[in-house]
Amino acid sequence: MTYSALFTRVGVALLTLFLFSVNAYCGNKKDDDRKIDKKEAKRAFIATNPSEAVKETIEWVKDKKDNRKLPYAVIDKTYSDVYVFDRKGNYIASGPVLLGISRLDRIDPKTLKYNLSQISKEKRVTPSGRYLSFIGKDHRGKELLWLDYKYAIALHPVANVPGQNRRTRLKTKTHKDNRITWGCINVEPNLFKGVISPMFKRRGGMVYVLPEEPENKGIMQIVDKR
Repeated sequence: MTYSALFTRVGVALLTLFLFSVNAYCGNKKDDDRKIDKKEAKRAFIATNPSEAVKETIEWVKDKKDNRKLPYAVIDKTYSDVYVFDRKGNYIASGPVLLGISRLDRIDPKTLKYNLSQISKEKRVTPSGRYLSFIGKDHRGKELLWLDYKYAIALHPVANVPGQNRRTRLKTKTHKDNRITWGCINVEPNLFKGVISPMFKRRGGMVYVLPEEPENKGIMQIVDKR
């Protein structure tokens, strides 16, 4: 399936890390029981100045009830932002992300045969798409949110890779230095541990990675990934 007319961009993204206390998402209360001021949440979301692509995607999710009553996140590859929502569509938090160096939207299947060091920069892709995502662990036992297990694409706290200055890149005001990974999505540790992990841990959630190639701006493949 596909849906169209989702992805035009206006304005400049301003980032808000948290709307609510991190502690509210680390306790034992179920997502259903959290009391959220919808008007305040909407004002906080608007204050981040999200792109038209993000706003239109959120409206599409609400209209189609596509998130399946699960929490969800929208990743704007063009401006390197992530926006997190609860299962009812209330805005919870947002922040900068680090993404694959390449600006392509699809991974070359041939890269599955390569070691990371053998993958050229133009093939280090964060793939766009719609992903049913689950909390899991990597080969070192570190927690992450799996988007596409086959291609080892996940969202996780920023990794410390020698020579790449990833933590610094996340803190700069520009999004122009946020393309550095092999394809995984890096976020601030507090955002992952305080919001994303507890929200997605119970039943998983949806992640919508918006395309950025010009020919894909008006169309997006809808495919479940596990």
